[in-house]
Formats: sequence, C-alpha cells, structure tokens
Amino acid sequence: MNLSIVVINWNSRDYLAKCLESIRHQRLTSDTEVVVVDSASYDGSESLVKDRFPEVDFIQSPENIGYGRCCNLGARAARGDLLLILNPDTELKPGAVAAMMSALSAQSRIGLVGARLIDPDGAFQTSSTHPLPGIFNTVLDCAFIRRLAWRVSGRSRRRSPFMVNAVSGACLMIRTSLFKKIGGFNPRFFMYGEDVDLCQRVRTTGYEVCHVPMAEVVHHGGVSSASRGSGFSQVMIRQAVDVFIRIHHGPIAALCCRLLITVSALARLATASVVRLFCDRSSRKRIDRVIEKWHLVLRWCFGAEKWASHHFTTTPRRVICNA
Repeated sequence: MNLSIVVINWNSRDYLAKCLESIRHQRLTSDTEVVVVDSASYDGSESLVKDRFPEVDFIQSPENIGYGRCCNLGARAARGDLLLILNPDTELKPGAVAAMMSALSAQSRIGLVGARLIDPDGAFQTSSTHPLPGIFNTVLDCAFIRRLAWRVSGRSRRRSPFMVNAVSGACLMIRTSLFKKIGGFNPRFFMYGEDVDLCQRVRTTGYEVCHVPMAEVVHHGGVSSASRGSGFSQVMIRQAVDVFIRIHHGPIAALCCRLLITVSALARLATASVVRLFCDRSSRKRIDRVIEKWHLVLRWCFGAEKWASHHFTTTPRRVICNA
C-alpha cells in the first residue's frame, strides 16, 4: 500500500461528498486507500459513504474527541507508506496529490509537506503556512499583517516548493512511519494548534517541513476567517496557543503571553468602542462583532470562558463499506 488518505469529518456531510469526489478525480493508483473518520456527527455521513463511495472505509467515533485524536484513529487503521490528512471541507485540484508525493520523495530530509490552500474563487489563503506561536506574534497577529508578510516576502507568487515552519492541517502529507514514530497528533489539542505542534515535532527530529504551491486545494473553511467565527473557535484558538507555548516554551512564557493578550484585548475593545461612536448604523454591526470577539477573548484571559473537550471513552466502530 503506497498512500493512505484520512478524511476527518464533523457535521460536514455535503462538504465530505465533494471532498471524496475530488479524491476520485486524482487518478490515484490501486494501492491507495481512503479512510473517513467521523467524530460523532451522526449526520448521515456513514450512509453517504456506504451508498456513493463504497471503496472508502468508515470509522465512527461515538464521541466528539477532537481533530487530532480522530487523525490518530485514522492513522492507526492506515496501511500506506504515506499518510495524507484532509479536512472534509477541502477539494483537491487535479494533480495535487501527485505534487505532494513528488515533493515528499524528492529529498529525504523533507518529512512533511502541505498544500496551497485557496478560496472557492481562487484567492490564496495565508493560512496555508503558519509561524510557530510565540508571545509577540500571537499578541500582534491579525489578518492584515499576515497578508502583508506574504506580499512582502513574495512567497505567495512562488511556484516551487520551499521550507516553512509549519503548514495547515487542512491538508498535509507525512510519511506514516514518521507520524507514528513521533506519536501522531498531541491529544492535548482538541482543535486548532495540533498541526503546528506536529510540524514542530517533525522539525525537532531533523526533518524539514515543506510548502508545495503546485498542490492546490480548495478550502471552504478559509472563506470565513476565525475572526468571524463562533465563540467556540475564538476560545479554542487562544487555548491552542496557550497549550503550544506551555509545551514548547514553559508555563512562565504561557503566563506572559496570556497577560499580553489581556492588554491587547483591552486596547482593541477600547479602540472599537470609540470608533463605534462615530460610525453609521451599518458599520456599527461590524464593529459590534469585533467587540463581541474581543470580549470573549478577554473572558478567556480571566478564565471565565471555557469549553470542555469531550473524551473518548468507548471503542470506535469501523465499517468496511466494500466488504
């Protein structure tokens, strides 16, 4: 078995169908397997896979255990030498898988590769790669700075692979042996941050992480940035950064980061509140969303906004649809 593709699904039945269709169009060899791991969606995804994609294996987790732990479930079932992990809201453009496989096999020092993520309209997503979370880049992070950094560096226009600190977990490929050697995704990350942590651990083993611009993947989830997401996503993003810094830099650095995020949230709330006074009614709705976001972040800083992660307590059920 050469390649195992693991798709992690959570309440994304319609997107999952498009994702699996795009895999079919990759013209992959017969020694490729596809595994869907569902994290307690129970949204009809199992019947979808059984009826329309009988060649796909389906693993049902009875509880929502988080993205990374679902990936680990799929990896344990995988038999391929290479492991491709996908979000359900991705669609592989023609040749994407071949481009990633080629980049991964081109140099033995490359241990993990990621794709060029684009919006459905073709616009480039800066979340294709990530810096390693630190105190200051976490506090100063915003969409404008990310776009500016890509433009200034010229990386968004490059068409040949180049090394980066981390790539997006929406679409990444890694040698299965390496994934298992480093223990897969860290279960301390429920969602967000597990991809950056994995890339960091790959790099500490002596391998490089590579971005492959030729491998284009439509990522529907990138259309709505995290700044416009739910309260759940806002809290979980900060929680993931806190866990990453605590693991890789220590508790004191994590505390300093939280304190600076608190100051940043207060400053942004004050600025938005003043700007709101001089806005028209339509602009105020947008400002109100900004205020709501940073209010949630501030509550998290003081420990008042917590989301409990569900823990995996029962045995997953594997359905072999082509049996």
